[in-house]
Amino acid sequence: MPTRLSLLRRAASSAGALVSVVALAANLASAADLLTLYRAAAEQDPAVAAARASLTAARERVVQAQAANGFGATVSAAASANYFDNHVRGVPSALGGQVDRGYLAASVTAQVTKPLIRPAIQVGVEQAEAAVKLAEIALAAAEQDVALRTAQAYFDVLLTEDNLRLVRAQKAAVSEQLAFAKRNFEVGTATIVDTNEAQARFDQVVAQEIAATNEVDRARWALRNVVGRYEAELVPLKPTAEIRRPTPEAMEQWVTRAERDAFGVRLALQSLAISEFDVRRAQTGKDWTLDAVASATHFQNSGSTATSRSSWGTSALIGVQFSMPFDVSGGIDARIREALATVEKNRNDVETARRAASLLARQAYLGAVSSVAAIAAQQQALKSAETLLASTKLGLEVGVRTNLDVLNAQQQLTLVQRDLAAARYNAILADLRLRAAVAALGENEIRTISALLGR
Repeated sequence: MPTRLSLLRRAASSAGALVSVVALAANLASAADLLTLYRAAAEQDPAVAAARASLTAARERVVQAQAANGFGATVSAAASANYFDNHVRGVPSALGGQVDRGYLAASVTAQVTKPLIRPAIQVGVEQAEAAVKLAEIALAAAEQDVALRTAQAYFDVLLTEDNLRLVRAQKAAVSEQLAFAKRNFEVGTATIVDTNEAQARFDQVVAQEIAATNEVDRARWALRNVVGRYEAELVPLKPTAEIRRPTPEAMEQWVTRAERDAFGVRLALQSLAISEFDVRRAQTGKDWTLDAVASATHFQNSGSTATSRSSWGTSALIGVQFSMPFDVSGGIDARIREALATVEKNRNDVETARRAASLLARQAYLGAVSSVAAIAAQQQALKSAETLLASTKLGLEVGVRTNLDVLNAQQQLTLVQRDLAAARYNAILADLRLRAAVAALGENEIRTISALLGR
């Protein structure tokens, strides 16, 4: 039967385990994950905010363009004080030879116009609507960019934290090896060389720890610059997280999507469409126009140059106004040629954007595939490094290996562990870059990656 002391020890052990679990759960609850930080970044990112403002401005330009086709109304008023002094040589003033008169005059005019046939207005409305689509694409591109920047900064922090953790683990191992070398030297089973080698390696690891700590701080502030707030704790990547090859696996399918859907291509195509409207607007400079016009004028005066009697009256008109422009100076033709040249320039920009999107998609695909392969290679290298360290320690115990061999094996293991962590993060980021290359990176993709985070 278990003794009372053993029961107390088991209870204490269970309580300690429970405290550890509770502490771990509390840390995870307070830690920020990738999805939460992406949403925070999208809310305050200045590039996204600028794109939203540009979209609002583009929509208001549509309203302005549509308003040009509506009724226009103006009211104008005029008032004047007039003085008239007239002399006729040889005619007495009593007979009208001199007229000296002052009088007041005022008028109010109201006018309403309505375009009936104005081709430039309709083209302007269509061009403004095309500009809205351009602003919408630019906003989507900005939101995707902030998603990619947030993920990059997030995993940079995790990588620097892993590196710091591995350096500290190596420091603890080297410290034990240093103490072991000192004990062996004291009892005469080792030389001072082993102690010096262990001390030099320990000092080197201390310097690496300082550098790794600075890298963590740098990465955290870089994340803060993207997100807009400082996060002390991030949810790490699960050790069992599986990172797969991109789907579909055919590179050309990704290239085709990029040439069609990439934001650079879509922006270039929309800019081309807007410039084609510029050609149509320039061509409307030769079109005749027809407007409906209605006006009414009321005038009053206290006299005139002919009489000192006051008068008032009202006049009104309604009709149509026809206008036919003639390009006498050649300015309209010059504007048309300018617009056509801009169209040709934008057409070449589209081809440039397609080629750039194709190259970026190929590079992103190869990067994603090679990153997944690198994980498998680093996992195998980790097993080899662990085996090497274990066999080297055993060789040291039996006298066929030196203390320096153990230190080198420990450093090799640390490097492989760091490279494996970097390979896993790089694989995730490579997959995100591939999706960004085809304009398919958004909150759903960030949510999928965030599901890989945890203890």
